[in-house]
Amino acid sequence: MKIFFRLLVLVLAIAGVSVYFWRGIGEASREYPLSGTVECDEVHVGSRYGGRVSRIHWQEGDTLPPGALIVELDAPELTARLEAARAALSEALNGPRPQEIAAAKSEWEALSAELDYARSDVRRLRELLRQGSTAQAELDAAESKAAYLEKSAEAAHKRYELLVAGTRPERIAQVRAQLAEAEALLSETIVCAPPTTSVLESLNVKVGDVLTAGREVATLILEDHLYVRVYVPATWLGYLRVGDEAIVVPDAMPDCTVRATIEQIARAAEFTPRNVQTPADRIEQVYAVKLRLTPTAQIRPGMTVAAKFANVPKPPPEFRRSGKIRAQGFAP
Repeated sequence: MKIFFRLLVLVLAIAGVSVYFWRGIGEASREYPLSGTVECDEVHVGSRYGGRVSRIHWQEGDTLPPGALIVELDAPELTARLEAARAALSEALNGPRPQEIAAAKSEWEALSAELDYARSDVRRLRELLRQGSTAQAELDAAESKAAYLEKSAEAAHKRYELLVAGTRPERIAQVRAQLAEAEALLSETIVCAPPTTSVLESLNVKVGDVLTAGREVATLILEDHLYVRVYVPATWLGYLRVGDEAIVVPDAMPDCTVRATIEQIARAAEFTPRNVQTPADRIEQVYAVKLRLTPTAQIRPGMTVAAKFANVPKPPPEFRRSGKIRAQGFAP
């Protein structure tokens, strides 16, 4: 009987310890410290055409002004294509040379004069044929020659009118498009920074390298585009809206506060249990919230920070039951 009693006490003690630790783990799992790591937007720049690297203007770690020229590529064939397109446009705009117009006019006038003579010859032969002084074959030959000269003079007149009218507008538009294409291709031989201040994080080329089309040249960090991603429980979603303000405090500088704005709230939960049925279990659902930080010299990418939301008035009931509520994330 004593042995049975001792075993019962031992079993109850083990069960009590297990429940204690199980509840501790469960309560601890309900703690959601709103901490995260500062990240920043990156830009990967390169050339859509390619070429040989001729000059590099910046080095890794440099702060680049907006639109700064980073790398120049050498592509002689593109320069030649651009010059050809410019020459074609100049020719199209200037139109035919005066000498060409004068030559076309002279040809038309000469053919017109020959046509007049041929027509008079036809009239003369018709009169002679009526008198019986010539053969029908001679008249037929004269009429054939006059018809040929009439067509030739008409064609020469049209060529002259085309030269006087100049280049067709459609042809000029076509040449302009070819010039724009050549300029666009040549612009791909320079790799520039985005239109905002950035830091050259990595440079993947050196002078003399031959780049293929689309190869990445450099990676830039946009220090003015800082953000941090934190995870909040499902019960907080009723308090948070896109555009709401928040406060971010770096772990390394507790006295420094940085304003932030909610930029995105995930629509799908993460770390969700397989079967969520009870209100106590639904607290296990967390949603990613992206906070856009106000640019400041104190905050750098990679720093660990804590986020506080002004619109969360107090810890939800599920948090209050744990007895281990953290101050961060709740309004005072």
